[in-house]
Amino acid sequence: SSGINAEYGGLYRVQGPEKTVKELKEKMLRPRCQTNLRKIEDITILTGVVKNFLINLNDHLIPSTISDEFKTAVESSSTNHLYSSIAKLPHENRHTLAFLTIHLQKVAESEHCKMPRSNLARVFGPTLVASVPMTDMETAMRDTKRCAKVVDHLLALAPSYWNNILNPGDESGGSPTAYAGSELDGPHTPGTPEMLKVQPGMYQPPTPTNRETTFTQRVFGSKKKPFFNKFETP
Repeated sequence: SSGINAEYGGLYRVQGPEKTVKELKEKMLRPRCQTNLRKIEDITILTGVVKNFLINLNDHLIPSTISDEFKTAVESSSTNHLYSSIAKLPHENRHTLAFLTIHLQKVAESEHCKMPRSNLARVFGPTLVASVPMTDMETAMRDTKRCAKVVDHLLALAPSYWNNILNPGDESGGSPTAYAGSELDGPHTPGTPEMLKVQPGMYQPPTPTNRETTFTQRVFGSKKKPFFNKFETP
């Protein structure tokens, strides 16, 4: 609601109570979890569970073995390079990234969430994109900005692009456009078959475990019952 988000200065800005967040996350990771998340009134617990889950993956959603490719793609303004990088992500990583990106795009569009795209990119950059090993503070700060820039450009992709990843062949969203407000070039988004195809020899980083994938499905909900609709709109 607008009151909750005004109190916390923007969705995802304030971390929920650590013990409660960890307990809820672990509960959701158990088989046959029956937790009714809609009954939880403290929104920082819900957002905290999402961030805690992402932070504690075996590797980042955009893992260290491929994160430099994403950073180079956005810095070189190469649309095709960015599409190629997304296509190289494992199925679970790519789909989780699509669910999360669509959610964050809705958050950015809602004035009640008080979190424009640039703010979300700063919050989720280091969480989603693997950083270089920290050798000194200057290098770490520079790479943090690079991570944020990657997330900013992912959020700039049209929602229909991400929907096509989740629902290949679904034309309900209309023809996807390349970017929504991005400076990257490229006239069109590649078709789903090309986007999802991994060519022989392409790097395929390790995927989240089944336990992690199940958790993601529970948090983000099904297409018919999207969990995050609870606080994407007033």
